[in-house]
Amino acid sequence: MKFQVFFHTAIAFSFLITSQIMMAADPVLIAHRGLLRHAPENTLPAFRACLDLRIGFELDIRTTKDGELVIIHDDSLARTTNGGARSIQNITWADAQQLDAGSWFDPFFSETRIPSLEQTLQLIKARKKDSTIIALNIKQVNFKGEKKLVDLIEKYALFDDCFAFDQSAAMSKRLKQLNPGLRIGQNVNRKSIDARLQENLLDVFLLTYIPEKAEVDHLRKQGKQILFNFAGSGEARQNPVVWNQVRTAGIDGMLTDYPLECRQVWRDVDQDAEK
Repeated sequence: MKFQVFFHTAIAFSFLITSQIMMAADPVLIAHRGLLRHAPENTLPAFRACLDLRIGFELDIRTTKDGELVIIHDDSLARTTNGGARSIQNITWADAQQLDAGSWFDPFFSETRIPSLEQTLQLIKARKKDSTIIALNIKQVNFKGEKKLVDLIEKYALFDDCFAFDQSAAMSKRLKQLNPGLRIGQNVNRKSIDARLQENLLDVFLLTYIPEKAEVDHLRKQGKQILFNFAGSGEARQNPVVWNQVRTAGIDGMLTDYPLECRQVWRDVDQDAEK
Protein backbone atom coordinates (compact mmCIF):
# COMPACT_ATOMS: atom_id res chain seq x y z
CA MET A 1 0.00 0.00 0.00
CA LYS A 2 2.81 2.42 0.86
CA PHE A 3 4.44 1.78 -2.50
CA GLN A 4 1.18 2.37 -4.39
CA VAL A 5 0.71 5.70 -2.64
CA PHE A 6 4.30 6.72 -3.36
CA PHE A 7 4.13 5.74 -7.03
CA HIS A 8 0.88 7.56 -7.75
CA THR A 9 1.88 10.57 -5.65
CA ALA A 10 5.17 10.91 -7.55
CA ILE A 11 3.39 10.69 -10.89
CA ALA A 12 0.67 13.15 -9.90
CA PHE A 13 3.13 15.65 -8.45
CA SER A 14 5.40 15.56 -11.47
CA PHE A 15 2.47 15.93 -13.86
CA LEU A 16 1.28 18.94 -11.89
CA ILE A 17 4.58 20.75 -12.22
CA THR A 18 5.37 19.75 -15.81
CA SER A 19 3.79 22.78 -17.47
CA GLN A 20 5.49 25.11 -15.01
CA ILE A 21 9.04 23.85 -15.25
CA MET A 22 9.68 22.79 -18.84
CA MET A 23 11.19 25.59 -20.87
CA ALA A 24 11.64 25.36 -24.64
CA ALA A 25 15.40 25.37 -24.23
CA ASP A 26 15.48 22.66 -21.59
CA PRO A 27 17.06 19.31 -22.48
CA VAL A 28 14.62 16.44 -22.85
CA LEU A 29 14.95 14.12 -19.88
CA ILE A 30 15.31 10.50 -21.06
CA ALA A 31 14.43 7.97 -18.37
CA HIS A 32 16.81 4.98 -18.32
CA ARG A 33 14.70 1.84 -19.00
CA GLY A 34 11.65 3.97 -18.24
CA LEU A 35 11.05 5.20 -14.70
CA LEU A 36 13.02 2.23 -13.37
CA ARG A 37 13.08 3.52 -9.80
CA HIS A 38 9.28 3.86 -9.69
CA ALA A 39 8.01 1.02 -11.90
CA PRO A 40 9.37 -2.24 -13.34
CA GLU A 41 12.03 -1.39 -15.92
CA ASN A 42 11.31 -1.86 -19.61
CA THR A 43 7.56 -2.36 -19.14
CA LEU A 44 4.50 -0.55 -20.46
CA PRO A 45 3.59 0.92 -17.03
CA ALA A 46 7.03 2.56 -16.84
CA PHE A 47 6.81 3.85 -20.42
CA ARG A 48 3.24 5.06 -19.98
CA ALA A 49 4.24 7.15 -16.97
CA CYS A 50 7.11 8.70 -18.95
CA LEU A 51 4.81 9.67 -21.80
CA ASP A 52 2.23 11.16 -19.46
CA LEU A 53 4.97 13.20 -17.77
CA ARG A 54 6.44 14.28 -21.12
CA ILE A 55 9.69 12.48 -20.38
CA GLY A 56 11.58 10.53 -23.03
CA PHE A 57 12.88 7.06 -22.28
CA GLU A 58 15.44 4.44 -23.20
CA LEU A 59 14.59 0.78 -23.78
CA ASP A 60 16.41 -2.46 -24.65
CA ILE A 61 15.51 -4.67 -27.61
CA ARG A 62 16.07 -8.43 -27.86
CA THR A 63 14.61 -11.23 -29.98
CA THR A 64 12.58 -14.30 -28.98
CA LYS A 65 13.08 -17.77 -30.44
CA ASP A 66 10.37 -17.14 -33.03
CA GLY A 67 11.60 -13.70 -34.05
CA GLU A 68 9.48 -11.30 -31.99
CA LEU A 69 11.28 -8.09 -31.00
CA VAL A 70 10.77 -7.66 -27.26
CA ILE A 71 11.80 -5.17 -24.61
CA ILE A 72 14.04 -6.62 -21.92
CA HIS A 73 17.52 -5.65 -20.72
CA ASP A 74 19.08 -8.99 -19.80
CA ASP A 75 19.40 -12.05 -22.01
CA SER A 76 18.49 -14.10 -18.93
CA LEU A 77 14.91 -14.01 -17.68
CA ALA A 78 15.97 -14.48 -14.06
CA ARG A 79 16.34 -10.91 -12.80
CA THR A 80 13.20 -9.22 -14.14
CA THR A 81 10.73 -12.07 -14.62
CA ASN A 82 9.68 -15.34 -13.01
CA GLY A 83 11.09 -17.24 -15.98
CA GLY A 84 14.21 -18.53 -14.29
CA ALA A 85 17.70 -18.61 -15.79
CA ARG A 86 16.52 -19.22 -19.35
CA SER A 87 17.53 -17.01 -22.27
CA ILE A 88 14.91 -14.82 -23.92
CA GLN A 89 16.30 -16.21 -27.19
CA ASN A 90 15.20 -19.72 -26.22
CA ILE A 91 11.52 -19.04 -25.61
CA THR A 92 8.72 -18.07 -27.98
CA TRP A 93 6.70 -14.87 -27.85
CA ALA A 94 3.72 -16.89 -26.61
CA ASP A 95 5.84 -18.28 -23.77
CA ALA A 96 7.15 -14.81 -22.94
CA GLN A 97 3.58 -13.57 -22.57
CA GLN A 98 2.99 -16.03 -19.75
CA LEU A 99 5.77 -14.56 -17.61
CA ASP A 100 5.31 -12.08 -14.78
CA ALA A 101 7.64 -9.12 -15.38
CA GLY A 102 6.43 -6.96 -12.51
CA SER A 103 6.22 -8.84 -9.21
CA TRP A 104 10.02 -8.86 -8.77
CA PHE A 105 9.77 -5.08 -8.42
CA ASP A 106 6.64 -4.88 -6.28
CA PRO A 107 3.45 -6.98 -5.91
CA PHE A 108 1.51 -3.94 -7.09
CA PHE A 109 2.81 -4.71 -10.61
CA SER A 110 2.05 -8.44 -10.60
CA GLU A 111 1.18 -9.93 -13.99
CA THR A 112 2.86 -7.09 -15.88
CA ARG A 113 4.15 -8.63 -19.10
CA ILE A 114 7.28 -8.31 -21.21
CA PRO A 115 6.22 -5.91 -23.97
CA SER A 116 6.94 -6.31 -27.65
CA LEU A 117 8.54 -3.50 -29.60
CA GLU A 118 5.31 -3.07 -31.56
CA GLN A 119 3.23 -2.74 -28.38
CA THR A 120 5.67 -0.12 -27.16
CA LEU A 121 5.61 1.87 -30.40
CA GLN A 122 1.81 1.71 -30.41
CA LEU A 123 1.81 3.18 -26.91
CA ILE A 124 4.22 5.94 -27.90
CA LYS A 125 2.20 6.88 -30.97
CA ALA A 126 -1.08 6.94 -29.06
CA ARG A 127 0.09 8.66 -25.89
CA LYS A 128 2.91 11.09 -26.65
CA LYS A 129 1.85 14.72 -26.32
CA ASP A 130 4.47 16.23 -28.60
CA SER A 131 7.94 15.38 -29.89
CA THR A 132 10.07 13.31 -27.55
CA ILE A 133 13.27 11.23 -27.53
CA ILE A 134 13.08 7.43 -27.49
CA ALA A 135 16.48 5.72 -27.31
CA LEU A 136 16.39 2.20 -28.78
CA ASN A 137 19.25 0.22 -27.28
CA ILE A 138 19.68 -2.74 -29.62
CA LYS A 139 20.96 -5.64 -27.55
CA GLN A 140 20.29 -8.66 -29.77
CA VAL A 141 18.57 -8.43 -33.14
CA ASN A 142 19.12 -10.70 -36.17
CA PHE A 143 19.00 -9.72 -39.86
CA LYS A 144 15.25 -10.29 -40.13
CA GLY A 145 14.79 -8.34 -36.93
CA GLU A 146 16.67 -5.36 -38.35
CA LYS A 147 14.14 -5.04 -41.17
CA LYS A 148 11.24 -5.60 -38.78
CA LEU A 149 12.55 -2.86 -36.47
CA VAL A 150 12.80 -0.35 -39.30
CA ASP A 151 9.40 -1.35 -40.72
CA LEU A 152 7.74 -0.88 -37.32
CA ILE A 153 9.21 2.57 -36.81
CA GLU A 154 8.02 3.49 -40.29
CA LYS A 155 4.57 1.99 -39.61
CA TYR A 156 4.08 4.23 -36.57
CA ALA A 157 5.84 7.26 -38.14
CA LEU A 158 8.30 7.64 -35.25
CA PHE A 159 11.57 8.32 -37.07
CA ASP A 160 11.71 11.86 -35.66
CA ASP A 161 11.36 10.61 -32.08
CA CYS A 162 13.43 7.41 -32.10
CA PHE A 163 17.08 6.60 -32.63
CA ALA A 164 18.97 3.29 -32.47
CA PHE A 165 22.21 2.89 -30.57
CA ASP A 166 24.66 0.36 -29.09
CA GLN A 167 24.61 -1.80 -32.22
CA SER A 168 27.73 -2.54 -34.28
CA ALA A 169 28.88 -0.18 -37.03
CA ALA A 170 27.99 -2.87 -39.57
CA MET A 171 24.43 -3.08 -38.25
CA SER A 172 24.16 0.71 -38.21
CA LYS A 173 25.04 0.81 -41.89
CA ARG A 174 22.50 -1.91 -42.69
CA LEU A 175 19.79 -0.05 -40.79
CA LYS A 176 20.59 3.12 -42.72
CA GLN A 177 20.36 1.21 -45.99
CA LEU A 178 16.95 -0.13 -45.00
CA ASN A 179 15.73 3.41 -44.35
CA PRO A 180 17.96 6.52 -44.22
CA GLY A 181 15.36 8.10 -41.97
CA LEU A 182 16.35 5.93 -39.02
CA ARG A 183 18.72 7.96 -36.90
CA ILE A 184 21.85 6.28 -35.58
CA GLY A 185 23.39 7.08 -32.20
CA GLN A 186 26.46 6.02 -30.30
CA ASN A 187 28.21 6.71 -27.02
CA VAL A 188 31.07 9.08 -27.80
CA ASN A 189 33.92 10.31 -25.61
CA ARG A 190 35.69 13.63 -26.08
CA LYS A 191 38.75 12.15 -27.78
CA SER A 192 36.73 10.47 -30.53
CA ILE A 193 34.48 13.40 -31.50
CA ASP A 194 36.45 14.38 -34.60
CA ALA A 195 36.77 10.78 -35.79
CA ARG A 196 33.02 10.20 -35.44
CA LEU A 197 32.28 13.41 -37.33
CA GLN A 198 34.64 12.39 -40.11
CA GLU A 199 32.94 8.99 -40.44
CA ASN A 200 29.59 10.79 -40.78
CA LEU A 201 27.57 7.76 -39.67
CA LEU A 202 26.08 9.18 -36.47
CA ASP A 203 23.03 11.40 -36.26
CA VAL A 204 22.95 11.37 -32.46
CA PHE A 205 26.01 11.92 -30.27
CA LEU A 206 25.42 10.35 -26.86
CA LEU A 207 28.24 12.06 -24.99
CA THR A 208 29.87 10.23 -22.10
CA TYR A 209 31.51 13.38 -20.71
CA ILE A 210 30.23 16.75 -19.50
CA PRO A 211 30.40 18.97 -22.60
CA GLU A 212 31.23 22.63 -22.85
CA LYS A 213 28.80 24.90 -24.67
CA ALA A 214 31.28 25.45 -27.49
CA GLU A 215 31.44 21.68 -28.09
CA VAL A 216 27.66 21.44 -28.18
CA ASP A 217 27.43 24.38 -30.58
CA HIS A 218 30.05 22.77 -32.84
CA LEU A 219 28.11 19.49 -33.03
CA ARG A 220 24.85 21.29 -33.61
CA LYS A 221 26.35 23.16 -36.56
CA GLN A 222 27.12 19.74 -38.02
CA GLY A 223 23.43 18.89 -37.79
CA LYS A 224 23.79 16.45 -34.89
CA GLN A 225 21.52 15.81 -31.93
CA ILE A 226 23.53 16.09 -28.72
CA LEU A 227 22.65 13.99 -25.69
CA PHE A 228 24.48 13.37 -22.42
CA ASN A 229 24.61 9.80 -21.09
CA PHE A 230 24.37 10.07 -17.30
CA ALA A 231 22.57 6.77 -16.76
CA GLY A 232 23.28 4.73 -13.65
CA SER A 233 22.41 4.78 -9.97
CA GLY A 234 24.12 6.22 -6.91
CA GLU A 235 25.14 9.63 -5.64
CA ALA A 236 27.62 10.23 -8.47
CA ARG A 237 24.77 10.05 -11.00
CA GLN A 238 22.41 12.14 -8.87
CA ASN A 239 24.46 15.31 -9.04
CA PRO A 240 22.64 18.66 -9.36
CA VAL A 241 25.89 20.42 -10.27
CA VAL A 242 26.29 18.21 -13.34
CA TRP A 243 22.60 18.52 -14.23
CA ASN A 244 22.88 22.30 -14.25
CA GLN A 245 26.18 22.26 -16.17
CA VAL A 246 24.80 20.24 -19.06
CA ARG A 247 21.61 22.27 -19.11
CA THR A 248 23.67 25.43 -19.43
CA ALA A 249 25.75 23.83 -22.19
CA GLY A 250 22.58 23.53 -24.26
CA ILE A 251 22.40 19.78 -24.86
CA ASP A 252 19.25 18.36 -26.46
CA GLY A 253 18.64 15.65 -23.89
CA MET A 254 20.03 13.66 -20.96
CA LEU A 255 19.77 9.95 -20.23
CA THR A 256 19.31 9.50 -16.49
CA ASP A 257 17.93 7.25 -13.75
CA TYR A 258 16.70 10.39 -11.95
CA PRO A 259 14.53 12.40 -14.36
CA LEU A 260 12.01 13.53 -11.72
CA GLU A 261 14.72 14.70 -9.34
CA CYS A 262 16.54 16.54 -12.11
CA ARG A 263 13.34 18.23 -13.22
CA GLN A 264 12.80 19.47 -9.67
CA VAL A 265 16.34 20.86 -9.49
CA TRP A 266 15.85 22.81 -12.72
CA ARG A 267 12.53 24.11 -11.46
CA ASP A 268 14.17 25.34 -8.26
CA VAL A 269 16.88 27.09 -10.26
CA ASP A 270 14.27 28.87 -12.38
CA GLN A 271 12.26 29.93 -9.34
CA ASP A 272 15.37 31.28 -7.62
CA ALA A 273 16.25 33.25 -10.75
CA GLU A 274 12.81 34.88 -10.72
CA LYS A 275 13.18 36.18 -7.18
